[in-house]
Amino acid sequence: MNTLISVIITNYNYGSYIEKAIESIYQQTYNNLELIIIDDGSTDGSKNIIKQKIKEAPANFYINFISRENLGIVRTRNEGMQNTHGEYFVFLDADDYFDADYIEKMYSHALASGADIIYPNWHVFDETGDIDYETDFPEFDIRKYQLQKLHVSSESLVRTAAVEDFEFRSEKVAEDWDFFNRLALSGKKFQLAKDCRINYFLKEDGRGSKNRAIDDIIEFEKLIDGWRQEYGDDQVLAKNELLIEKFSELENHTQNLEKISKERLQTIRKQEDDIRIQIQDIQNLNYKLQLIQNSKTYKYSRYVGAFFKLIKNPKRLPSYFRKIKHKLGDKAHPFALIKKKILTGWRDKQRSVNNYTSPKRALVYVIYESQDVIQEYKIIFLEALSRLSDRVLIVVNGDCTNDDIQKLSLFGQVECRPNEGYDTAAFRYGIQFLDKELQEYDELVLVNDTNVGPMTDLQGVFDQMAKKRLDFWGISYGEAQNDFTGYNKYDRIPIHLQSYFLVIEKSLFATKAFRDYWEKLEDTDSRNKAIGKHETVFTKHFENLGYKHGAVSGNNHDSAMYIHPLTMLRDYGVPLVKYTAFSNDTDDKFSWQGLERKTEVPKLLEYIEQETDYPIAVINQIMTDLRNKNIKEHILIIDGVENKIPQCTRYRVENKAEQLRSLGYDVWTINASEFQMGYAEHASHIIIYRTGYSKQLNDLVTLAKKYNKPVYYDIDDLVIDVKYTDLLQYTQELSEIDKMNYDAGVRSYGDMLNICDAAITTTAKLKEELQHYKNKVFMNRNLASKQLVCLSSKVIKDYEHQEERIRLGYFSGSITHNENFDLIRGAVLKILEKYSNVELHLVGHLDIPEEFRAYENQLVAHNYVDWKELPALISQVDINLAPLVDSIFNQAKSEIKWIEAGLVKVPTLASNLGSFAEMLIDEETALLANGDEWFDKLEKLIINKALRQDIAENAYKIIMSNCVAENHQDELTREINEIS
Repeated sequence: MNTLISVIITNYNYGSYIEKAIESIYQQTYNNLELIIIDDGSTDGSKNIIKQKIKEAPANFYINFISRENLGIVRTRNEGMQNTHGEYFVFLDADDYFDADYIEKMYSHALASGADIIYPNWHVFDETGDIDYETDFPEFDIRKYQLQKLHVSSESLVRTAAVEDFEFRSEKVAEDWDFFNRLALSGKKFQLAKDCRINYFLKEDGRGSKNRAIDDIIEFEKLIDGWRQEYGDDQVLAKNELLIEKFSELENHTQNLEKISKERLQTIRKQEDDIRIQIQDIQNLNYKLQLIQNSKTYKYSRYVGAFFKLIKNPKRLPSYFRKIKHKLGDKAHPFALIKKKILTGWRDKQRSVNNYTSPKRALVYVIYESQDVIQEYKIIFLEALSRLSDRVLIVVNGDCTNDDIQKLSLFGQVECRPNEGYDTAAFRYGIQFLDKELQEYDELVLVNDTNVGPMTDLQGVFDQMAKKRLDFWGISYGEAQNDFTGYNKYDRIPIHLQSYFLVIEKSLFATKAFRDYWEKLEDTDSRNKAIGKHETVFTKHFENLGYKHGAVSGNNHDSAMYIHPLTMLRDYGVPLVKYTAFSNDTDDKFSWQGLERKTEVPKLLEYIEQETDYPIAVINQIMTDLRNKNIKEHILIIDGVENKIPQCTRYRVENKAEQLRSLGYDVWTINASEFQMGYAEHASHIIIYRTGYSKQLNDLVTLAKKYNKPVYYDIDDLVIDVKYTDLLQYTQELSEIDKMNYDAGVRSYGDMLNICDAAITTTAKLKEELQHYKNKVFMNRNLASKQLVCLSSKVIKDYEHQEERIRLGYFSGSITHNENFDLIRGAVLKILEKYSNVELHLVGHLDIPEEFRAYENQLVAHNYVDWKELPALISQVDINLAPLVDSIFNQAKSEIKWIEAGLVKVPTLASNLGSFAEMLIDEETALLANGDEWFDKLEKLIINKALRQDIAENAYKIIMSNCVAENHQDELTREINEIS
């Protein structure tokens, strides 16, 4: 459990500096690192330098080198994060470098503080030596950070799980300041490592120094607008406060110039006064400019470098300030918005074709009915809409009974289509079905059947929105957020009108752009595609073309339509309630979504009954339908290993899932780092495998107990108490910090075990020990998967083939197994000396003892191989060696080595303890050796081919009948069956 830390070096044309950066990683005192180097399309020969430095890497140092075309720093940083495997990661720009103890000290701070982001001080220097100083940043405070009173660099140590939903976004300015500000605003914990410093090389041609400060301010405004939508206005400083703070930094800088020239200083102060006046003018011109906030230091060199340039050439000051003043004067009409501004003016003229007073409306109403009879609330809403519409087209996704079609036909034309593409495809169908007929109408209304209402006068809502003279409008906006769909063309979900209710005016729907949009909109056959390709794109797509939009409610915070339905109905003029909002009728419903919210539904029901004319019987039926909805239960397995130890994930998660599925259970598996509470809401049983304690999992266990969902902790090693792990040779050789980290992980496993209802384990000894911690412990041995059996069947050892050489195989599995090999070292050496036709094949992580060098002609070393290649490799040996030192830790280990060898009919010689003694029969399905028997038993197998074959055949039969996952029954499956 020595925590892996990923180091990501990003390089673009820094060939002069990259060597020192890489060397500083090789020299780190922290010894469990992976290095990811991404060359972003360099043209200065950097790639060749990097390749040469990789050849010089220390032994067993993992390096992933990625070289590709230039995509920019933002995509490069995101690609780096996507390729990390460590629990923590840290960036290193190729022109900077770390001190040798930097990562070790930063990690110590992480362990001590429990923070998500550990940020250092800086040692700033340049080539000339004119600049050489160290920072002394304050402890983290989000307000100070927003005002640039401290600086969090990309060279901070970041806990990977804390940023799984985040990515770098700002392409033009301050990508790191934007990234870390969003982490801070979302509640991540920051900690200063006061005694740690990055070596920051200040260059005149750095990325930040190429930007003009005022150009950047335009980009900052865009960032801040996004933040306000994501985190709320109260979390973000006012724009005017930031600007004044920003330019007050220049005042501090100019004070340092006094020793150069008092006259110049006076000029600078006069220019600062001019800047303050311009700031006030901007505040009066544009309300938005009151809401800006700034960047990290938009790459600290932007200010520091500019400052020292001005010191060296003060004559540039007047020109510098004139440019600032000029740019600020144009801020109300930034160049980036010129195209949109021109189009907006054009659309204003086109809007004259709209009829806002007495429009003819065409309605496309989309229905998907999953019940035997169409639900009454859908008919009520359709009827209300039809009274306002001159043409009604009802598009039914899927099957509909004749009675329902007849009922729907009372309100308009009914068209049935296959249930494909969600409501998006149905809207497309309706629009294209009406085609040229649409030109006869003034408004196109697109509504689906997820709305319950109207609770108020719909005509009043249409009249209210008509006064705004828009091109299209809806009921509510959806929030800006990361693109969870993977299909949004903007790479991030922007603020958007939610598609359940849209009204399109003629100025838009009569255009070729509108028709082309729907013509090109294909393949929405999944929820994510429908959301990512249409719902979250439509608004911005047409906004960028100059079309004007709005919503009945301006409140899109905290998924208000679903979480705060009463507030939206009562306080924001929304005439409807979303059907799914009724399902959040208890606080626990939000808890299952990982939210801490109070339900509004009980009070909503009272309000509807007392303050509206909507039939309460229909609402009561909705509540009954939702509460009685038959949702298929599943068994949830949460994987804490996440394939970092592939054998563990395979046997304890994937193979267990295969076993349970073969017995008829629906099984979901999810990595612990990706787990969300919603995965467990409809789980009948929850299995948590080798996962450390966390508040989220503690909340899960608490909630599961409330709803009688048993939670099992699955553990396949005695890594739940340091009294066991302290016995390992491996842990005894760890450094103090590595041992502290290892023990913290062990205690975290133990804490998680403690709060679960029961334990699951793999061997009798493990069960015996775990019963000291839990009353209920269920046996679920490691089993062979169907795929492993299939792969093995193709490479079963051929005993007809005659060969003089006898191959011994030692498959170490992990570095902890060196002590086990020591157990048989003497016996194997004697065998190699006595039998020149014997080869020792060493596979995986193992330090080859020095005395074996004398037999190097009889040694064959194999690198660690993927498990799918393992059967073929095992089948090449004649005897599988499985020694275990007699310790309580090893007594608890499982018989996987015997299973994997037996499936290819290779006999095993194993230590006579633990699961080997429990499952294997000496002289029948294996040979079992006690301390001094290894040489004799090994020699017995070497000289007796018939014995090897008999043992292998017997083992194969036992394994195929008792040790494969398919249809296997054991204590765990019987427990699940009893309480299902």
